[in-house]
Amino acid sequence: MGVFDSAYYTDLLLNGVDESQDPTPPTDARSQHGHATTKSTRGRSKIFRNEEDILLVSAWLNVAMDPIQGVDQSHGTLWTMIHEYFIANKTFKSNRSEGSLMNRWSVIQHDVKLFCGCLSRIEAQNHSGWSVYDKIANACVMFKAKDPKKTKFSYLHCWKILKDKPKWIDRRKEIINAKKISCKEKKTLATSSAIVAAQDAPVGGPCDGEPATRPDDKKKEKQKLRQCSTIEAVDYLMEKKKETDHEKELKKEERFNKAFALQEERIKLEKEKFEFKRQMEEERIIGLDLSTMNYKQQQYYERRQNEILDRCLNN
Repeated sequence: MGVFDSAYYTDLLLNGVDESQDPTPPTDARSQHGHATTKSTRGRSKIFRNEEDILLVSAWLNVAMDPIQGVDQSHGTLWTMIHEYFIANKTFKSNRSEGSLMNRWSVIQHDVKLFCGCLSRIEAQNHSGWSVYDKIANACVMFKAKDPKKTKFSYLHCWKILKDKPKWIDRRKEIINAKKISCKEKKTLATSSAIVAAQDAPVGGPCDGEPATRPDDKKKEKQKLRQCSTIEAVDYLMEKKKETDHEKELKKEERFNKAFALQEERIKLEKEKFEFKRQMEEERIIGLDLSTMNYKQQQYYERRQNEILDRCLNN
């Protein structure tokens, strides 16, 4: 097989990825912005176009990065300024409201953040021979596996703008840290609940097989029993949580590995198909009778034949 143009092929693979848009915002975005949700229930606006998304991303970056206005400004003030920036800089027809832009940004932020995580994981695997386009294509596959509700990643045009911006990088870190803190709080709450439940549980027999004590020592005995019950309950809950987390991680890893294997097989088959078609076309060109063509056609096909022959000789 001859040399395969991976950039050309991957462009074919990604063709149309950034053309379709998903106008439905996530549930959490709707719950955080009540007034925006009220407006949306009265009737949906037209689907956002790429040019609107790009201007919205630009507005978020410029307003949020303003050295004077970007510090300690309230959430409402920030989105009022973003909306004003959007209206002032648009070169196309668009009557998006402040709430509409706010909901749209929630969708873009969620999906681009998820895609960035997928791409980072792909790059960490360090597949030899993979071009940038191959990594992006496989990150799109991982994105679909992580969120089956999405048909594909629809915001490459936004990712291209945000990916290297310091403000976006800092925003991703803030979201990740907030999630870590939330997980710690949930674990603390679960542990506290287990302790309270263990303390309220009816007291059983003596701990560690100790003999029954006299009536005047019952108070100390109950305290020991509660301590034993609490430690055992916490240890049991922590062990079960570890087992559950481990099982979830294994299933997730297995699902991702299957998706990658299918994607690699599909890419291999498409490459072979592409190469076969190219070889067939080259054989047709080599076999052409140039004497039956006009002067311009002869020049063109003679040049093509020479290029094909040179490549075959150099391989």
